[in-house]
Amino acid sequence: MDTIIAGNTAYWTEALLKDTFGNDNLVICGADLKDKKIGRIKWFKVEPYEDRFKDLFSTYSFERAIYFSDYVTYQGIRGNEFEELRAFLRLCLNSEVKQFVYVGSDFVLDQVTRGKDIIFNAVEELIEYYDGKSQIDMKIVHIPYLVSGKVKDDYWFKVFDNLEVYSSYTFPCTEDSKGHFIEMSDLGTFLYRLFDKWDNEDFTITLKANANATYANATKLIKEKYPKAKVSYVQSDEKITHIEGDDIARKKYGWFAKIDVMENLEEHYKEYKSLGYHKPTLKDILKEKFKLKSKTMMILELIIGALIIELLVHMSSNTIQFRMIDFRLLFVVLIATVYGTGMGVVAALIECVSLAYSYYENGTNAILLFYDPGNWLPFILLLLAGAVCGYTKQKKDEEANFIKKQNESLIDQVDFITQLYEEAMDYKNQYKKDLIGSRDGFGRIFDVVKKLSTTVPEQIFAESIPVMEDVLDNQTIAIYTINDPNARFARLEVCSQRINNNLKKSMNLDGYEDILNVIKSGEVWFNSGLDEGFPSYIAGIVNKGNVSVLIMIYNAKFNQVGTYYVNLIKILSGLIENFIVKAWEYETAIAEKIYIEDTNIVNDEYFLEQLDIIHDMAENQRASFRLFKFDHDGRSLKELDEILRTKVRNNDLIGLGKDNNLYLLASQVDAESEQIILNRFKKIGLGISVVDSVGG
Repeated sequence: MDTIIAGNTAYWTEALLKDTFGNDNLVICGADLKDKKIGRIKWFKVEPYEDRFKDLFSTYSFERAIYFSDYVTYQGIRGNEFEELRAFLRLCLNSEVKQFVYVGSDFVLDQVTRGKDIIFNAVEELIEYYDGKSQIDMKIVHIPYLVSGKVKDDYWFKVFDNLEVYSSYTFPCTEDSKGHFIEMSDLGTFLYRLFDKWDNEDFTITLKANANATYANATKLIKEKYPKAKVSYVQSDEKITHIEGDDIARKKYGWFAKIDVMENLEEHYKEYKSLGYHKPTLKDILKEKFKLKSKTMMILELIIGALIIELLVHMSSNTIQFRMIDFRLLFVVLIATVYGTGMGVVAALIECVSLAYSYYENGTNAILLFYDPGNWLPFILLLLAGAVCGYTKQKKDEEANFIKKQNESLIDQVDFITQLYEEAMDYKNQYKKDLIGSRDGFGRIFDVVKKLSTTVPEQIFAESIPVMEDVLDNQTIAIYTINDPNARFARLEVCSQRINNNLKKSMNLDGYEDILNVIKSGEVWFNSGLDEGFPSYIAGIVNKGNVSVLIMIYNAKFNQVGTYYVNLIKILSGLIENFIVKAWEYETAIAEKIYIEDTNIVNDEYFLEQLDIIHDMAENQRASFRLFKFDHDGRSLKELDEILRTKVRNNDLIGLGKDNNLYLLASQVDAESEQIILNRFKKIGLGISVVDSVGG
């Protein structure tokens, strides 16, 4: 089954996915994931509201969908869950999804009313709406908060991270509060049982936490791992008070949470430490603070640059050649060009202060500076230079960033489409392999057609048995022919090896009138009354309005009773009918080339061909035969033909060998019945003997 999991999916691991979903084809989608593939599991960095998410439903034929709420992460980051879920449900509605599960927080079931209840209720009302609108079986599973030491948005990851960096943490509860969390392994076990016993009942199911240990256990662990850490507690309205409800998970699915998270925190601490996180050193902090284009470096460059400019202005005040260079303007242009409008204006303001002070030193007081418009021009130019250069730089950066983002977006789309194409090709190849390899697939039917595609009726009968044994998974099959509409007996042509010694070579058709009428109507007769002596199923071939062939399927298994099996029989009998009728018509059309003129005796080439076919059937123990040689005593072929015409069965064959002797190929004759044939011809004075091969 193809399954898609979306939403808050970071908690899933490869091992847990395999344990929960077995050999299902899984697609995991999330904002924090990386595109990758391991076996039947694929991860995609995509969210339900993105256009790329729709492409997944075009590539895969999802039958099951699961959405994990952001609220199952305690104090996690909250996205626009309502819109995401609505987009997800719309796609499910227009696809082949049959089962939908929403895994949400049991916070909504708490007796205390909070503002978050509005969000929770809106989400659940949306699911109820789609449940009534669609044919999808939907369920809501309320769970305690999940926990992980590897998921960066997880509560306990943040706890350990704060302890590493700041050596302190404040829990939003009292020390004797119980931890309302659930292990992902316990949730995976429940989902496995839920899908294994899926039904249309129980729209909502609540999983209860194994919450016996308190936060005192967390404090103990923290003191062991961080001896210098400070742990404090404070009351919070997010504490779960009490949740009521019938324990359907235990009563119906035999599930209960085995692990108490507060007693298992050390395992999650090990998960956290396995990621290699450590407290940053002074070197790391300085490196981060003083890296290129950091805020610290910007401020330092601004201050140091302003001081250098003041020094240059002071040093060049008495130098004629440097009076042609405005260092203040140069500084503003450089800062604005490097850091943009904001820093450019700040640099311009600093230099305006510097310029005003320079005026003051030259004897220009504030009143003269303000009332003389000519003095305003340098200040305006400094601010204008900072604004224009900064704007130009920012515009260039924005255009470059826009093009870069577009390029990255296109690359992501190309990579995503390429990945989907590869997945589609893998699916195609896998389906092709499964189709050809399946017992009742079209590939196998094609193989059947190839084997039956011949113009020799006996060859078609010979190939039919192994083909039907394979497709129908039954080794008790027989084919009888009825050569005359008024005949009282049907002759055995070929049968499965297992029943070769138990079947009659001739079957009396008395009592088969109703069966023949069913076959004439194009249906398959089923032995619903378990009548003794009759097969489980009988199909047939109708030629010119009469039943010419009976296909008997004996000893059908219990799981082979039903419409599905009947349809398989119909398909196979229809294929056999198509080829055998055409073979008979072809044989009639080329009768002049097969039979010796004005006789029922076939030529040596055709006779040897039939001998090879029945010889192969005998070796596979699907038929028996005897080869007889006549002593013609000087009689001509026409004279022998007159004598033998009424003494030979319809399914026996008389042929001329290359040694010009006459032979009889008697089908379904064994050591016990060969003497009957010998006596029959000896009574009419015709010499006959059993031989192993045709002479000449």
